[in-house]
Amino acid sequence: MPSLSFCKGVDASYSIAAGETIVEIRSSSKLNAKAVNVGTGQMVFHWVNYGKSSSWKCDISMPDPTAVQVEETVGADGSQKLEAELKNVFPAGLLLQGQMVGTLVAPAVHINVPWMRDVWVFLVRSPWFPLKFQLDQPALSVQHDASRISASFGASADGSLAAQLTVDGTDFKKATLAVKRTLGSYSSEEVICEVEGGSQAFAWKPIARNFDLLLVTGETMSEAELLKLADGLGAKTSRGLLGLGSVEGDFVLCDGPGMSYTWILRGHRGLMENVVDQTNARFTW
Repeated sequence: MPSLSFCKGVDASYSIAAGETIVEIRSSSKLNAKAVNVGTGQMVFHWVNYGKSSSWKCDISMPDPTAVQVEETVGADGSQKLEAELKNVFPAGLLLQGQMVGTLVAPAVHINVPWMRDVWVFLVRSPWFPLKFQLDQPALSVQHDASRISASFGASADGSLAAQLTVDGTDFKKATLAVKRTLGSYSSEEVICEVEGGSQAFAWKPIARNFDLLLVTGETMSEAELLKLADGLGAKTSRGLLGLGSVEGDFVLCDGPGMSYTWILRGHRGLMENVVDQTNARFTW
């Protein structure tokens, strides 16, 4: 299980025993932790405007902190150690777009360190159990005069989705079916199917990757550190002449329960003349 640390002298590992996930944090110097919390860790990557200039920023927070009692001990190698049990363990979610903006959500440990930078440890782990895809509605439809477009769905046990898109009549130039993924305040829309007439069957498979990483960082991350993390997780990134990073397309680390989904059926009649129906969806286990 690899670890990526952006905190000098601090590293981490985790173990699972009797259904409990224990994170061990090791430090070359004493942390003297004021408080330790576990919960849902969230990183938001965004640009902030300051008058005529702007700068890239990473905000780290935990909306549901649970305080845990820990004891700092000395390891056999002389390092300082803290152990914290994660109360809620779930697959991580990451959405990155354009100039390195997006959201990372994962189980986390937050260590409040007096007079120093706080330490954050994120468990970035892919789903380790079968996922089921659930839609609020099994079918979508739009209509204009005598013309009608319909989409019917059937979810498979492996989380994939089979669908049939049918266009009846001539009032619509085409029909499109898209899925919008949302994580935090960022969304990414993917067109799955486009039909001009008749009927077409297709299958949609969720994005699946295998990853298992403990990310150790301070109170924030730099853009260069995010680029290193994204590269390691499989994103296609590049660096400009000024050293600014970007990601090719919209990078979704993995589909799973941390992300929300909206399936959108659009009947296109002309420029900005769309008839829309949609339904929400989610992954469960």
